[in-house]
Amino acid sequence: MKKQRILLLLVVLGIGMLKLAAQESLVYRQTFDTSKVYWPVDDNFSIIGGEYVLYTENQELYAYLDLPSKDGTFQLGTRFISGKDTAGYGLLFRLQDPYNFYFFFVVAQGYFLAGKAVDRQGTNFCPWTYTSVIKEQVENTLKVTYEGEKLTFLINNTEVFSHQDSSFESGGIGLYIQGGVRVAFDNILVWETTEDT
Repeated sequence: MKKQRILLLLVVLGIGMLKLAAQESLVYRQTFDTSKVYWPVDDNFSIIGGEYVLYTENQELYAYLDLPSKDGTFQLGTRFISGKDTAGYGLLFRLQDPYNFYFFFVVAQGYFLAGKAVDRQGTNFCPWTYTSVIKEQVENTLKVTYEGEKLTFLINNTEVFSHQDSSFESGGIGLYIQGGVRVAFDNILVWETTEDT
């Protein structure tokens, strides 16, 4: 009888754990094909042909959205248009303000970089790393997933790097380019992870 009670308890606990499975729900989508755009538009930020084009000659350029989420996925399409093929561009996530965030950048030559900025001080989680996954002169999809301290970085749905860090638990999203490059961004998607109770 005692063994049966223990077995029954384990079965009940197992069912309870199944109910706590995580689910992702889409919380933000932007294709730049509509008039509803919540990103800046001026000489450096343009909407051209359904893409969000950033350009600056000699300084860094940020665009960010206050869309705080704790755990989830941030994905977007990037397309190198012109300029220095050694200039970085990409995405920011768990962004607190323009000086505190995680980043994931690529360059047209086929390299990527992941890291964080804390009070303007940048820290690279890895050096610039070459990958054949990056395609030249066409759109590349950048994606990051963040669950607690685990950060995973993907290019064209292929994982290229992962890292553990606890600096930022949640925050907004952003776009970034270095000086001397013109880059188009499109198909921005953000999913939020929630516990299914």
